[in-house]
Amino acid sequence: MIDIIQPNDDLLGHQTSRPMSQPAEADRGGAIFTERFWYMGTTVPDGAIVFGAGLGYYPNRGIMDGYAGITVEGVQYCFRASRHTNLAPLSTEIGALRISVNEGLKDHRIELGQNESGLSMDLNYQACLPPNDEGREILERPEGIVSDVSRFVQFGRYDGWIEFRDRRWEFNAAQCWGARDRSWGLRLEARTDESHPPVTRFRALFFGWVCAQFGDRGVHFFLKETAPGKPRFFVGNETYANGKAARAIIAVEHELEWFDDHFSQHLKAGRLTLRFADGNQTVLKIRALPGRFYLKAGLYGGLDGWFQGDDRGQLHTAHDIWSHADVKTRRKLRTLAEQVVEFDDNGDIGYGTIQAGVSAGYPKYQEIQHLPAM
Repeated sequence: MIDIIQPNDDLLGHQTSRPMSQPAEADRGGAIFTERFWYMGTTVPDGAIVFGAGLGYYPNRGIMDGYAGITVEGVQYCFRASRHTNLAPLSTEIGALRISVNEGLKDHRIELGQNESGLSMDLNYQACLPPNDEGREILERPEGIVSDVSRFVQFGRYDGWIEFRDRRWEFNAAQCWGARDRSWGLRLEARTDESHPPVTRFRALFFGWVCAQFGDRGVHFFLKETAPGKPRFFVGNETYANGKAARAIIAVEHELEWFDDHFSQHLKAGRLTLRFADGNQTVLKIRALPGRFYLKAGLYGGLDGWFQGDDRGQLHTAHDIWSHADVKTRRKLRTLAEQVVEFDDNGDIGYGTIQAGVSAGYPKYQEIQHLPAM
């Protein structure tokens, strides 16, 4: 499947079989046609600093929004913005935030200019592996298709800098590893902002979205299952830097240990058994590192009544400083986060992120199911 991803897929402007302006396609069942960029990076081997950035384009609504931020020493600094796209529909610039595709599948740049938040950055992403293709995930309900999303993940390295007022953090490719993804299609967003109901209710489910980068290879999988061994959706593969063809992962088994946390579901340690299509298998031991970047910064699930794709006017910006130790903040940020993880594959050490959660009724991990799944 990897060879269907082309450099032009990194550019905005994907089409569907229907005109993008048709309301039936745009808002069926709460879904929105969306194109999205997502980026994360972390310092290795300590995993102490983690940053995130992203951009969403909603052509049916004429809206583009984005975010950028960093977590250092348990404090998360965030900037986000939204604009109307009427004058420049495919320009990937929202106020002070710009995400540039210098070369598809190879070279991207994230810039945040001077703004009222005091946060600024200039980061260059360089791919070090070919993309891990997730293919298409289609969700049908009685009213028809409500989600139809294509996505790929790609591992890379970052160099550049991030500043907050008088503090500056420098990054280089040897010590700043990360990943990005690119998706497009009809997307059904989960609403988790309890201050502005209704809130999405989840059926019994475990989900795990994993990006594990090693020196010359990358492992990615996305698992949604209603019970162990009963996937609702699964895709996974391992890509290589030496031109070797990607190897498909056909199943994942998990034994996970969770932090004792009053507010969120976060992994502490565990084992992931990967089964490959060629009959081989490997066990990844995982260990949580300090860095966390909560995705409420990018409006995932909504924040204080602002949801992805909302019309906030011609140009609207906001910013936050969140202490992860603050009780009120933790209640708001919930679970969904870039959680930095060390992966051990029989002594070969890698780094990356896990986004994971469990909803009530799933047969395992009942000790955390009273906490928010996302």
